[in-house]
Amino acid sequence: MSKSFVRLDPTILQKGMYPDSDLFYLNQDKPLLLCRGGSLIDNMAMNRLRYIASIGQQIYVSEETARNLEHQAQFFLKEDKEAAARYEETAKACSGFLHEVKESGQVNMQAVVKLVSMTGSILENADVSFLLQYTHFLDEMDNALQGHSTDVAVLNGMMGKWLGLPEEDIKRLVMVGFLHDIGKLKVPDKILNKPGKFTAEEFEVVKKHPIYSYEICKQSGIDDEEILMGVRQHHERLNGTGYPDKLVGDDIGAYARVTAISDIYDAMVSERVYKKASTPFEVLEDFYLEQFANLDIRYVNLFMDHMVNELNGKYVILSDGSMGQITYIDKQNVRSPIISGANGVIQTSPDTVQVVAVCGAII
Repeated sequence: MSKSFVRLDPTILQKGMYPDSDLFYLNQDKPLLLCRGGSLIDNMAMNRLRYIASIGQQIYVSEETARNLEHQAQFFLKEDKEAAARYEETAKACSGFLHEVKESGQVNMQAVVKLVSMTGSILENADVSFLLQYTHFLDEMDNALQGHSTDVAVLNGMMGKWLGLPEEDIKRLVMVGFLHDIGKLKVPDKILNKPGKFTAEEFEVVKKHPIYSYEICKQSGIDDEEILMGVRQHHERLNGTGYPDKLVGDDIGAYARVTAISDIYDAMVSERVYKKASTPFEVLEDFYLEQFANLDIRYVNLFMDHMVNELNGKYVILSDGSMGQITYIDKQNVRSPIISGANGVIQTSPDTVQVVAVCGAII
């Protein structure tokens, strides 16, 4: 084994860390790849690493990457365990709720009220950045619909707070988050979990899910019109290009406009079988550049302003594996914040060093 490679302590590794070079183990002195450098450690990679460590195999990596990962671990080990536990408990409860909806075709309102209450506890106690980065790497977040529904509910709740809405309205927005995608339970799994682009026919099936969500809610006795419209209209767009009803402008309710932003943001920052996760900076820049046109600009600007404020001063992992702290974010160039790190103050750029993840220290 070359002196440029060292054994890595596997206990420091966590989902969301970023090795800038390959991790591997030896089989009869032949190196076998465990985790490719240049990407975040996801569920699949973490399971491989845990298995190799459990059978007594040593994990090797370059000396520089080992130092970077040890540095990252100092921050990840500071994560908010209590907030993580609250979030995971809520996600598990959401999973049980979704299973019950799938089995019965009905919404158990007691379960929804409990989920809203649990979300309120998260919103009162957790750092926003925790909710928007680390949650995608929790052990129990393998079910995409469970995780997405929980995330959108939390994001809706945060938007409600940022808008200064009364507590009752915030609760209703959170409820829309948990209910907006339950219609996907009626979409065939082979379509919903397809690891690639939908065909035109498949997309037409998927586009029916807001109607299914609305119908399930209506049949379950939910009669709050704002909640029902928030569920049905969350894919509508102001110029009429959305679905399922191709509504225009003021015909789209406020709850749906908020949920549209939460829905897009979470979908973009989440890893799926058909795509890698984007960073918050990439998604916020897309919002700024109006890549998601025909959303309500008032809510988009509110979301961006608060998110930029939340991210300023946070620690991040850079594409060279090092750590840094955000010192400035230009709203017109969100993707490239200015970072203070071991090499001084740098302007990140997609062409040089860029931010790959928000670190656990700020979670």
